[in-house]
Amino acid sequence: MINSIKINNIASYKSATSLKTEKKINLLYGLNGTGKTTLSNFLQDKDKVEFKDCSIIGGESSKILVYNQKFINDNFYVKDNLKGIFTISESNGAAEENIKNAKTEIEEIDNQKRIKEDKLKKIDGSIEKKLLTATNEIWKIKTIFSGGDRILDYCLEGIKSSKSLLFKHIKSLEKSSIKPAKTVDELKKEISQIEGDKAIEIPILPKVELSGLSEIEIDTIFNEVIVGNKDSTVSNLIDKFENSDWVKLGVTYLPTEIAGTEICPFCQQKTINMDLANELKNYFDKTYEDKLSRLRQLKDMYLNIKNNIPNMDTFLTNEFSKAKKIELENSHTKLINILNKNINAIDSKIKLPSSTINFKDYTQEISNFNELIESINHLIIGHNEKIKNKQAVKDIIKKEFWEIMRWEYDSYILSYEKDLKDLEKDKSRLKESIKKLLDDIKAQNDIIKKNQGKTAHIEEAIRAINYQLILLGLHGFEIKQHENNFYRIIRENEDESQFKSLSEGEKMIISFLYFIELCKGKEDKDETILSKIIVIDDPISSLSHNYIFNIAQLIKSYFFDNSDYSQVFVLTHSMYFFHELCKLKKPKTRKLFRIIKKSDKSSSFLEMKEDEILNDYQAYWKIIKDYENGNAPDNIMANAMRNILEHFFAFVYNEKMKEAIKTIDSNKYGAFLRYVDRESHSDQTNISDIKEIDIRLFKNAFKKVFEDTKNIKHYNKMMDLE
Repeated sequence: MINSIKINNIASYKSATSLKTEKKINLLYGLNGTGKTTLSNFLQDKDKVEFKDCSIIGGESSKILVYNQKFINDNFYVKDNLKGIFTISESNGAAEENIKNAKTEIEEIDNQKRIKEDKLKKIDGSIEKKLLTATNEIWKIKTIFSGGDRILDYCLEGIKSSKSLLFKHIKSLEKSSIKPAKTVDELKKEISQIEGDKAIEIPILPKVELSGLSEIEIDTIFNEVIVGNKDSTVSNLIDKFENSDWVKLGVTYLPTEIAGTEICPFCQQKTINMDLANELKNYFDKTYEDKLSRLRQLKDMYLNIKNNIPNMDTFLTNEFSKAKKIELENSHTKLINILNKNINAIDSKIKLPSSTINFKDYTQEISNFNELIESINHLIIGHNEKIKNKQAVKDIIKKEFWEIMRWEYDSYILSYEKDLKDLEKDKSRLKESIKKLLDDIKAQNDIIKKNQGKTAHIEEAIRAINYQLILLGLHGFEIKQHENNFYRIIRENEDESQFKSLSEGEKMIISFLYFIELCKGKEDKDETILSKIIVIDDPISSLSHNYIFNIAQLIKSYFFDNSDYSQVFVLTHSMYFFHELCKLKKPKTRKLFRIIKKSDKSSSFLEMKEDEILNDYQAYWKIIKDYENGNAPDNIMANAMRNILEHFFAFVYNEKMKEAIKTIDSNKYGAFLRYVDRESHSDQTNISDIKEIDIRLFKNAFKKVFEDTKNIKHYNKMMDLE
């Protein structure tokens, strides 16, 4: 059974519309041009490319048989011979019973198969849901790294266009056995060093060199006790007291010229005369001064070497050294402090020449500092190599990035794979079970074919068609068997095909009787049909009311009340025919629909109740009301108004419409009056006028007819205004 039909993007179905049903009998009413033929053509040949946007849910195992104009053309106008319809003779009861039992068995098996297929669909739905959950989680990689700073966006090139691609990629990666050592932030830092403004080579930092310092420190003068002239008269006294440094310091306070006596810088008494002053100065002779001069020279050399050590600004020129700023500053300060202490020691020696010096060892500090510089230079060299080999570095970073992602998102992948494995097991078991059921169905089909082959013939269909022709009062022609299991329509005492010579009504009747027999039988004796869905599109064109009634009764007796057919769809434009079909013993087995054209001229399906439209007259009023709701196009409004006025005045009041509307203002409503005054609503000239119609003006004129003829109550009632 078909549960839903969707029509879209074909003919007048400009947008998608769906017909949903759970009933066996489905009756569809629609005016000509609303899309009935398009619907029947789709059901007849749903695989044609023009119907690519249309679809059906349900009825997959059923054969759909469609009666429409295409069926008539294909089977009667194009061919002189009708293909034989094979049926089973009722005389072979055993074969018929075997077929019946086999069909019953197939139906039971098919029900089991359908249940399992439903379970299979649920499993597929669960798999799809699990996949969606996992892919949505993995998709966060794209949203995170293709947004924001986008530094690592290049790692997703080629796989960020769809969730499926990204999921397949990360799922294909092997998870590392240990957690990746680096973090995403570290990778970002690495890539930023070789991309953009920071992508420049960094100069190597200089090491501290103290060349010549050790040669200064080993000079013997630093351990020499420097004293004055031994020949001076004061030398014995100075040596005795070992206070030459103190005396040397005091001499600096003696005046240059002494007249008489001066205050002694040592005892603060006026005891110093010119002779004593000269003796004191003579003690500190040229040799003494030369040694002091040597000390000063060595100090300057030491200070110069120390001052040549670069300051910290020289080293803190890049991010690698800045990262070790504190360590560098501490080590640099320690080295400078030791050198300053040694310089101070030389100063002390100059002030106290008789003293000796023990220099502080700076070798460990300079070694520590240079080791720091070397470790930083190692990073700089690595950075410069990355700049030179940028693409290789980017490839490595990309690999490390996906190692991190695979590790971080592993829980989602594991959860999906576990769920998928369990669901695939269930799916495999169901498929095996369905395969076995299909084998069972095939075995039952073989039984049907075997029994049908024994008694299949075409004579039964011939007798049935000819019998119905007699019942319908159609004489003078009949169906006869022709060679190779074909039929021919012939007149009495003639042997040539006569279909084309029949009237339109006769053609319609005989083609429909042939369709009935085709639905009852088979086109091929070996054909196996489990269930049939019947589609009948307006089988009453060109027929009188007597025949319309008969066709309606045939449809009800052969199709509606017959369990051989799983579903029936009948489409018609005739309200009389529609109501005849609605008269059923079991109305709950049917569903009613309208096919309409909305204001945008697009066809659409609407479900309806039986009493919604009672006759053709009300059908036209329904169009006027539908227009107000946007469910009718402009181009049928005027014709609907004309038909209403013709019905109302000709049949209700039995007077001419021309007389009834003669009071209408012809200047204002001239276009409306000219339109409704034409003899036939099928006049082709009416169609050409439609584009010029002002619907608002026509609606006003239409209402005014009822007002001026004092029938406004009828108008209000039909428009549901009271």
